Amino acid sequence: MLTTKIDDMVGLLRKNRTMRLNALAAKLSIKEELVEKFALCMEKAGLAYLHYPITMVENPTVTLVSRPQAQKAETKEGKILREYDIIKDDRPAGHVKIIHSPQERRPLYLISLPEASQETRAYLEDVKVEVSKNLQIWADERNPEENKRLFDARGAFISNIIQGDLSVPKEVEVQLSQIVLNEMYGLGELEALLEDTWLEEIVVNAASQPVSVYHKEYGWLRTNLFMKNESETENYSQQIARKVGRQISTLNPILDAHLGTGERVNATLNPISAYGNTITMRLFAKNPWTIVSFIRPENRAMSAEMAALLWQAMHYELNILVAGGTASGKTSALNSLLALIQPFQRIVTIEDTRELYLPSYQWNWVPLVTRMPNPEGMGEVTMLDLMVNSLRMRPDRIVLGEVRRKREAEVFFEAMHTGHSVYSTVHADTGQQVLKRLIEAPIEIPESQVEDVHLLLVQYRDRRKNIRRTNEISEVLCGVSGPELNRVFTWKPRTDAFESARSPHRYLEELNLRTGMTESEVLSDQKDKTAILKWMVKNGLESVDQVGRVMKAYYSDIPGLVSAAEKGTSPQKVL
Repeated sequence: MLTTKIDDMVGLLRKNRTMRLNALAAKLSIKEELVEKFALCMEKAGLAYLHYPITMVENPTVTLVSRPQAQKAETKEGKILREYDIIKDDRPAGHVKIIHSPQERRPLYLISLPEASQETRAYLEDVKVEVSKNLQIWADERNPEENKRLFDARGAFISNIIQGDLSVPKEVEVQLSQIVLNEMYGLGELEALLEDTWLEEIVVNAASQPVSVYHKEYGWLRTNLFMKNESETENYSQQIARKVGRQISTLNPILDAHLGTGERVNATLNPISAYGNTITMRLFAKNPWTIVSFIRPENRAMSAEMAALLWQAMHYELNILVAGGTASGKTSALNSLLALIQPFQRIVTIEDTRELYLPSYQWNWVPLVTRMPNPEGMGEVTMLDLMVNSLRMRPDRIVLGEVRRKREAEVFFEAMHTGHSVYSTVHADTGQQVLKRLIEAPIEIPESQVEDVHLLLVQYRDRRKNIRRTNEISEVLCGVSGPELNRVFTWKPRTDAFESARSPHRYLEELNLRTGMTESEVLSDQKDKTAILKWMVKNGLESVDQVGRVMKAYYSDIPGLVSAAEKGTSPQKVL
């Protein structure tokens, strides 16, 4: 509990019930005007009564209003499975305990947040009024620089008010300021959840139900947080909509948007959602997975040999389609492959939601994002519009976030014919399902065009064990009766091992045609890339920018980096 001068004042009033302002000011060693301000805030909240006497001689008095004993929140007990702090700006923003509840027979997500007393909260409400009178509430928050400038100005303004009135320690001042900022411009208590790097989803199903989260290790968990009422949920939805220039109302009760920080938000209002207003937030990874993350022993999402094959395919500009079910890691896999592209090539990415992030060394990158129509149905920019436009931007590589519709797929495959290397994702659980989705209705791409895809990478999420694996890497062959698949690598779920299934045929022919390399040279190149990947794992070169620096060094001096990896040279001497 955060304690302030207001709580000290309440402590004095509990002993005496009624006290004069000058007496309180003397006891607290603060100005009488401040005591009066605190008392007025408490009076507005129904926590105290401020009495002004008829004569000017007498001093005003403050009477504490007796209220029923606050009901203590139910304490959840159980075996602690995991415990950690949520850190924001190098300061703890909350403390998390994941316990196994004997009553629910499931893990629960319990979060402790900085709290203030009712009396201090009454004062913070007054601070909000003062802030809203003096600062512009809304600006173009889609502009990151403007957003940061405005946020810093708000934070500084709030901190100055609190410190001027309460003279609290810096740590308490920061936490009180954060409460005001979160409630005025953020999502209240949900803001702490947004900073938890273990979470993938945050869900509000209704005000009567606890907020739920999807934890990377424990799956879906109920939390100890609740929305105050349905209006609060609706208010947060409208706040999100305003930030992205959209609306959500009874007339337009569905919102699908993504924030500048990467989170994807879906919201629905009653009666579209029968039990209450909902919010579903998919969180953007603060540290996106790279190819090294996939092959680390702790993750084992693919083998180093599989990663080397994919790196080679990216190096020599073969077309790759990444498939998988929902939350199987499709976008993470695609993102990890893009970091392997040469630094001098021009890359255009096209997405509905900004999820792809390339290393800073890839300076020739143009990220394009679709735009939904406004409430009047005007101004829509579709993925198809951006795909057609990207062909006029002279890209070396075109990346489409996801192939969903026939027209998108047609332009996607047409781009391959124009000599561009093209990459995308598609919803499918196996390579055969990918071929069916592309060839059959509603997409219906001619079989001869489907064969322009060189490799299929299929991601799989094992819901029983809550793990993600690369299920298969297959090459697309030009069969007599249409496109066929040749599985090069496959994952065996029973042993949780990766196996080399069949030797590639078309893949070797394509590389020979494009580079002149023989089969033995192709395999030797894969071996070199495998050695570099294992060297990166050993030296912890895992972040997006660290992988980027390795790629920059590789493409400037391939023999030199291969030699360094084989000798185990320190990265500091190479990068």
